Order: sequence, then C-alpha cells, then structure tokens
Amino acid sequence: MDKSLSVKLTAVLFGLSVFSSHGNVASLHTENTQIHIPKTSSNITIDGQITEKAWQNAKKVYINNITYPQENHKSPVKTEAFMLQDGETLYVAFKAFDPNPEAIRAVLTDRDKNWDDDLVGIKIDTYNDHALAYQFFINPLGTQTDSIENELTGRESAAWNGIWESAGQINDQGYFVEVAIPLRILNFNDGLDIQQWGFELIRFLPREERYRISNMRVDQGNNCWICQMPTLKGFAGAKQGNNLTVVPTFVSGISEEREITADQAPPLIGEWTDEKNNQLGMDVKWGITPDVTLNATINPDFSQVEADSGQLNVNNTFALFTPEKRAFFLANEDYFKTPVDLVYTRNVQAPSYGGKITGKVDEHSFAAFVADDESSLFLLPGNLGSNLFEIDETTTNGAFRYNYMVNTDVNVGGTATIRKNDSYHNYLTSIDTKYQPDDHNRLDIQYMVSDTYLSDIYVNEIANSGDYSDEQELRAASINGSDIAFRINYEHNRRDWFFRANHMNIGEAFRADLAFFNNTDQHKTVIGGGRIWRGDENNWWTRMSLEGDIDATFSQDGEKIEEEAEMFFNINGPRRSFIRHGVIVRNKVGNRLDTSNLAIEGNTETFKEQEFRSWMEFRPYPNVWLGNFFKFAENLDYANSRLGDVIAFEPRVTLNLGKHIETRLSYKFNQMEYEGAEVYTANLLDLRMNYQFNIRSFLRLSVVRYDIQRNLINYLPEVREDYSENYKSIATQLLFSYKVNPQTLFFVGYSEGSFQTEELTKLTKDRRSVFLKMSYAWIL
Repeated sequence: MDKSLSVKLTAVLFGLSVFSSHGNVASLHTENTQIHIPKTSSNITIDGQITEKAWQNAKKVYINNITYPQENHKSPVKTEAFMLQDGETLYVAFKAFDPNPEAIRAVLTDRDKNWDDDLVGIKIDTYNDHALAYQFFINPLGTQTDSIENELTGRESAAWNGIWESAGQINDQGYFVEVAIPLRILNFNDGLDIQQWGFELIRFLPREERYRISNMRVDQGNNCWICQMPTLKGFAGAKQGNNLTVVPTFVSGISEEREITADQAPPLIGEWTDEKNNQLGMDVKWGITPDVTLNATINPDFSQVEADSGQLNVNNTFALFTPEKRAFFLANEDYFKTPVDLVYTRNVQAPSYGGKITGKVDEHSFAAFVADDESSLFLLPGNLGSNLFEIDETTTNGAFRYNYMVNTDVNVGGTATIRKNDSYHNYLTSIDTKYQPDDHNRLDIQYMVSDTYLSDIYVNEIANSGDYSDEQELRAASINGSDIAFRINYEHNRRDWFFRANHMNIGEAFRADLAFFNNTDQHKTVIGGGRIWRGDENNWWTRMSLEGDIDATFSQDGEKIEEEAEMFFNINGPRRSFIRHGVIVRNKVGNRLDTSNLAIEGNTETFKEQEFRSWMEFRPYPNVWLGNFFKFAENLDYANSRLGDVIAFEPRVTLNLGKHIETRLSYKFNQMEYEGAEVYTANLLDLRMNYQFNIRSFLRLSVVRYDIQRNLINYLPEVREDYSENYKSIATQLLFSYKVNPQTLFFVGYSEGSFQTEELTKLTKDRRSVFLKMSYAWIL
C-alpha cells in the first residue's frame, strides 16, 4: 500500500467482541468502474499551468473520496484530474483546489523524500492482475516520488526510479500539477490491441489530519487495495519502442587510512596511507521486449553515496540489519521478494561486474542476477546469537526467481540463490505459494532447502580463533550439510478487526547466506489479533486500535528459548498526532552456562523480562515534526547474565525553514543499571542538515556520533577484560548532489571518521576520503 498506510493501525487480541461504529458516508461521485482514456496528437508542455487546448478533450475524473483515516467520506476539498495519451506517453493533470492556499505544504526536496507534503498522484497496475502497481506522486512544486507496490509481500519499494516529467505551481485556487509518464518505463503487454490497466488517482491533504483522497471507494476490510482499483482502458496500438538506456559512469576519489593501536598506553598511531581510485564504468538497461528488461554493469561503482543511519549496538547478541541503497541492486528488486526474504544484497560488497534480467509474460514473471565479489561476507546464525564471517576469496553470487499467477487468488513461485568460491558454497532453493480465496482470508506457505560447504581451514578458524561467540564455535562442526526451513502464515482481515497466525521452522543446519538470516535451530509460533475503532466528526480522535499477540520459540530439540505476550494501544489525534503505548512480558533464556555444550534445557537460566514501550509523534506547526520513543524495562544483561533496569528514549525532530532548508536530528539514549548502579550508558546522535537549492540539487551535511561508557566495577570479574570502559566515534560526510534524473547525476563529497578509547585522550581521525561520481543517461 502507499505511504499513508506505512503505520498500520491494526488491533485487538483475538477474543474481544466484534462490533463497529460507522461514520456517516456522504453521497460520492467515485470511479470504481471502467473509464476510457482519449488520445491526442497535440504537443503538451509540462509546466504546471494546464493551458493547452488538448486538456479540454481529456477524460475528467473527480478525486473526492476520503479513504484514510476515514472510510469513504466526502472530501473537504475539490480535486479534478485530466487524462490523455498519445500512444507513447500518459499525460495526467491535476487541479487541486484549496480554499486556503497559504496552508498548502510544499518544500523543495530530493527525489522520493516529499511524503510530508501535499501530494497528488496516480497508481497503475499495467497487467491488471493485482500483483504490482507503479506509483507516481508529485508535490505542488513538482518534486517526484515513485515506487512499486508489491501485493505478494504487502510492501512497497521506493527503489524503482523511472525517468518521467512533472511540474507544479501554487496559485490562488490551490495548486496545479502536470505529469508525463513515458510508456517505455512501464512493463506491459504491447501485443494487445487495447490496454486495460488498473488505476487510482490520489490526493494527500496534510492538515490537522493527513487525508488520503481517491477517485474510488475502498473497502478497508480488504487488505488488497490494488484489487479494488477501477480499469483504465485505451492506448490502442501502444508500443514501448527500443527502450535502451546506456549510462557511462566516472568515479574518482582518494581515501586515506591509518592504523591506530589503541589497546596500549600510549597508543601507537601509524602514518597515513592513501588509495587512489579513478574508474570508468558503464551501466546498460535494455528493454529486450516490452515485458523483459536486462540490466548490466561493467566495472561498477557500488559505493554508498548516502551515509547509513546510526544504530546503537549495545547489549545485543544478533547482527544489525542495514538497508540496501545501491542503484544496481535496487533496480526491480521487487521481482525477487518472497514472504521470507531470501535476497539481501548488502552481503555483496565489491563486485567488478553484475547482470540482472527481469520480466513478466502473461501470468509468468521471472528475475535473475549474477555478480562477483572480491570476498564473501555472510552471517553465522544461531538460536541465541549470530556473528559475521568473511572469506577473502573471489565469490560468485546469484539469485533466481520465478512466479506463476494461477489466477487472482493463487500464485506459486520458486527461488534459488547461490554463493560459491573454491573454499565454500551455499545453495538454496525455495518454493512458495499464496492462496487468497476471498477478500478477507490469506494463506502464505514457503518451503526452503539449503546445502552448505565450508573448507576445513575456515571451519577451524571459526572453532578455534577465539574471534566468534561460543555458540558459533560449537556450531562450526555442523556448518557443512543440508537442512530445511518453512513458514506458514494465515491472516484474516475485517474492517474493524483482524486475526493472524504464523509458524516459522528453521533446521539446525539450514543456512541462507545471501539473505539476512540471523536464526537457525529453532521454531517459532505467533498468534495475535486486534480491534480497530474509527472516529467521526463528533470525536477528537480519528482512529483507535488495540492489538496484541503471544508467541513461543523452541529449539529443534524442543527446548524452550522464549515465550512472549504483548499488548499495544494506538490512537490518532489532532495535529497529525499518533500515540502507541504497550507492554511486553517475556520469559527468555540467557547465555549457556556450559559453553562447550549447545544444550539449552538444564544449561541456561530463564529470565523474566518486562517492558513498557511508548511512541508519540505530532506536528505542533506545519514545518515541525516531533517524535519520541521511550522504554522502561527489566531486560537481560547479556554480558553479566542477569536482569538489569533499562531506560531508553529516542527523541527525533524534523524542522523545515522555508522551502530550502531541512534539518533532521535524532538522539538515542540507552542506560542499564544493576542494583542501583550504572552498568552502561550509550548515546547516539544522528544529524542530517540539507539545503535544497532547487528540485535538482542539494548540499547535505551528515554527522553520526556514538558514545558508550561502561562501569566495569559493576561487571562480573570474569567478563571485565572483554569490554572497554569507554568508546567514542564520530563520522561526518559533506555531499553535493545534482540530478537531472535518477541516472544523469553528479556527486562530490568528503567524509571522515574518528574514534576514541580510554587510552586515546581525544577523538583521533583514522580515515578520510574525497570522492566524485558522474553519470549520464543516453536514452536510445
């Protein structure tokens, strides 16, 4: 679903009585049937003025139905859309009237970052099979957001970036927007005489509430909103053309590092060593047919242009997830998505080539990618913790996906992944199916088999080097071999309540090394549900919900690892406020007492964790957003195998000064005490300051500062030497960006990093770099 539903206000632990309160629904002029789109031969200039005579012959559609947070209520504002096509391009114009134009929210932002603004847009399901939908949204100044909604996974991805035109203007009536979407950027069957596409026209109106306004009526009891879209008919004889894009790239940079031995006094600070990088590369995107696309890259630059968000890694036994941001891997990534995500491309670090093919022909869709890597990085999973492991050998990586839509109710898919070098391989195959017999019930099943081999040299390194956890040392002997995993998920959704049940079973030797798969040797069952209440014009709130679940996790030998119950209350109120309060009670095992034995029962102590959690956010002013997470808990202290008292809070601020300046600041604080004395205090500050010169260019400063202090006197004597008393780090990046479109762009930037320990008297730089990247898209 689109961004307005990214926070799902679900509800009630099953067993609550089911009743509903329906607001008054006004008589609406909505389009839930088929409409025909006229063809034009006139030239249309995309300038946001809607002055060409061709628009007088366009199909006019009214956008006047609130679909969120209310359900099918009359819109408080008038919105008209006009649709045309010329056989090569879909043209859409919007007249978004507003009785108070001064209240329109519109700032200059980079692409895909305008979700807080007034927006208009269109969703298009080009195969009308309710599987995927392209989404195009534009703010009143013409800034663009595009994405793909995936019905199979229930998620949407902003990774897809098309090249299309838009322009907007604010006037005394509200604002007008014009859009031109070339058909060549869309996958569709151009063998048809007439196209029939699912579509929806949308306006987002962020005022006291953020209203989602549509041209169609929506049943909120049916989670598949794509399935409810009306049909857009026309485009007689439409063809995509050659659709060949060649993008040469040039990357240049200098990076410097120095080795600092900080575990001795005085610290030993080495000399700077530099590495120069001047590299030509090329990306090619070829629409082999209207349904099949080939992406290839030679000598690519896979650097992260945008700095990762800061994460606190304290009192945690599992590796942290970091999202993918590199363009090649993001292209058409939704084709690889399954209920259990088996492709996590951040594992592929530094390839010299890559190739990807994606396509859809009738009911069949397929995707494959292959890339090499100078090393192989993967997780060593466990049921109490995980570690990262790296093999310094060139590795081949690949993923392959096929999906067959039997009909709108049933689809069946298969996935395979491979990672292989001379000393190691991990092969995985998977089959999955979705069965949705009606609007309210859905069943997903996925079955996976893996086969892994790791040479004795690396098995011995894991088992004997002392660099990995006790669990991973013990599991090293069982890395080689085959095993299975499977997941069964059932959901029942109604307008005012829902129920879900999920079971995940992971074999002891199962490995998914191209995925982010932290766990093994366990099975977990979750049962939950919820209840939703909707406010009307007589209520100060717009939506309330109560939701909860219970779950239990066991090892494959039937030993209990964890059991948990949680309940959360959610409410949406004035000034776009949202409050979520909840409690969690959890019984979980601690570290193994005998570290030479993988047994859990009789070899661990069970701890009862209790948590109160709260999230609150609101907009006191249109240009200010405030949010805060708070946790007060008794949590397991993994270092000392005992319960500790935890206080955590995470305030966040977004401030827009005029149309050009945006500042985002987040601060994370986490402190644990034991018997009234501090165990540790961790702080993380993440600052992003952005000056947007215009739609195409910006200057951004990013600063991430991390600080952890440990009171080692309050640690057990036998573990004190494993931890440092204090550690600080700071990473900064200054980036200038100029983008004509997602593929014609210019980046130049500088970054550096410093750290400090108890032996270092101040923050000391250990890395710095200057980088430049240019690319230009030739569309042939």
